[in-house]
Amino acid sequence: MTADQVKKALASAVPGLEVELRPRPVGVRTRVEVPELWAEIPREGLVPAVAALKAAGPLHISVISGRDTGEGIELLYHFAAGYGTPGGEVTVTLRVTVSKADPVLPSICGLLPGSETAEREKIEFLGVEFTGIPSTAHVFLPDDFPGYPWRKDDPETAKLVNRLVEWEGKNG
Repeated sequence: MTADQVKKALASAVPGLEVELRPRPVGVRTRVEVPELWAEIPREGLVPAVAALKAAGPLHISVISGRDTGEGIELLYHFAAGYGTPGGEVTVTLRVTVSKADPVLPSICGLLPGSETAEREKIEFLGVEFTGIPSTAHVFLPDDFPGYPWRKDDPETAKLVNRLVEWEGKNG
């Protein structure tokens, strides 16, 4: 699978989507460039984009990473499109940002069941809700854990988590 094929699949699923190619050099003895595609995607474009990636060829979800940006919650969906194909695979990252007032996203578990654990982790640690997820049971934290540890503004977690590491307190 080529980066152009993946870009076309995403563009057809989410009209107006801008996809950035960021080639990444890999290898020690022989350096090659691996194509990486990045796109900022609206919440309503997530499921159509993932469906288009899956329809284009084998799709593997690596991880969903997330963070509190202060203003909202950012989730990065990391995929390998064309996973295991003779033409090679393309790394795809879709960035979705939701407001803290409305941290709701559609689940992609119906398309990629392997994403369930990553989505459940974001429920526990960031307070994101996923519509259509098969289970919201905790995976990592006790069921009665107060708050969301990765949220910067959560008063309950602030009592329990020391967010400052040594290098963060230094200037320069």
